[in-house]
Amino acid sequence: MTQEHLERIGRLQAAMKAADVDAVFLYSAINRHYFTGLTTSNGLLLVEQQGTPAFYTDFRYLEVAHRVLTGVEIRKFKAAKEQLADYTALSKGWKTIGYEGNLTVAQFLPLQEAMANAKWTSITAMVSTLRSVKSASELDAIRRSAQANDALFAELMKVFKPGMSELEMLRQFRIIEANCGLRESFDPILCAGVNAVECHHQPDGTILQPESELLIDMGVLVDDYCSDMTRTVFFGTPTERFKEIHNIVLEANQAVVATVKPGMRCCDVDKIARDIIGKYGYGDYFDHGLGHSVGLEIHEMPAFGKTCETVLEPGMVLTDEPGIYIPGDVGVRIEDLLVITETGCEVLSHTPHEIVLPC
Repeated sequence: MTQEHLERIGRLQAAMKAADVDAVFLYSAINRHYFTGLTTSNGLLLVEQQGTPAFYTDFRYLEVAHRVLTGVEIRKFKAAKEQLADYTALSKGWKTIGYEGNLTVAQFLPLQEAMANAKWTSITAMVSTLRSVKSASELDAIRRSAQANDALFAELMKVFKPGMSELEMLRQFRIIEANCGLRESFDPILCAGVNAVECHHQPDGTILQPESELLIDMGVLVDDYCSDMTRTVFFGTPTERFKEIHNIVLEANQAVVATVKPGMRCCDVDKIARDIIGKYGYGDYFDHGLGHSVGLEIHEMPAFGKTCETVLEPGMVLTDEPGIYIPGDVGVRIEDLLVITETGCEVLSHTPHEIVLPC
């Protein structure tokens, strides 16, 4: 457990004090990892507004917890009734307790019953806000993840060709990924031909035909941090229709890169791309948000969307992924990973946007 993790816990305690939350129960593996650096399939990080946090786990992880974690108290989970009784005793001075929004009903209801005298409040937004601005070490990991993603994409382009099915391309993706010592940050999206109009198409037996497009949405993990990138490539000579739509999407993508900066609201950044696509008459075919934050998870907050009023800060990492999807015709998405800087943004995705490959 590094000094950075202890500082993250300190920032959480400060946020709890500002929100008048006495204690928080962090069950999710991602949040436990964010605040401690330890990944386990079982555990709870209990943080009070003041004092030393407690990390609960079972016998499988006690050794590693004692070895790795500093600045927290390590406790072994007891049988369910005894554990709940301990929480009841601990909570006598608590008025408000924070829980994560992804806590299951089976987890939440016993806790609520054991500490019925306290008010329960979601701290999902609180934790998301803390995680939204990345530290220097996080940004380094994300940069290296984006670099590895670019390199993997280049290797894939040496193998993918007309005549292969989407499922075969997926198989090759995972072989090459493993050979590169990488893990994916989400299930790759591979859309051959007209399947590109389905923005989250699941790979199937569709064959990539000569003189057609291929949409590839992919990301990898480096030191637990995600990358994300989409390119829409063409095998053969691009049609005028494909070039028209691709150029519009690229214009929207690049307008965001040229304009985004700290102090802007996420919804206003979304509007930049949406207005350009709408100007060309394709607004009805761009119906998802412009982008999302990326970190330990592939989808974090804030997001470039119509309703997100979060103000951008340096250190936030978001995707810039406008798209146009016309049923039965053509689908194009171009996605780059951006870091908000003091004056604008840094583009982490370095794969060319316009890619034409031989049949």
